[in-house]
Amino acid sequence: MNTLPALWLDHLNIPTNDPEVLAQWYAERLNLECRGNVLVGPGISIFFKKGNPLQAGDAFHFGFRVESKSAVEAWAQHLGVPVAFDEHNFFAARIADPDGNIFEIYWDEL
Repeated sequence: MNTLPALWLDHLNIPTNDPEVLAQWYAERLNLECRGNVLVGPGISIFFKKGNPLQAGDAFHFGFRVESKSAVEAWAQHLGVPVAFDEHNFFAARIADPDGNIFEIYWDEL
């Protein structure tokens, strides 16, 4: 088997009608630093670019991994959303932004 080097997701680009407004929305909810249309935090870079929002709903979403079920519960409470998935090895809360993009805060035992 051919082994390839590991990959890490370093950043995410999200199209939106108003990059600075959506960046601020995420910054306020995720406790990240907002620099105009860019969010930064430990291991996180999210860029908001001018364009048509994806509005893909559940067909496309991204996730932030946390270290425990209780961390998911704390984020869900902070964001005012219920826990969406409570399965044996997977626990998550899902959040929709004003443009319809969905992201998860999740814990996965695997």
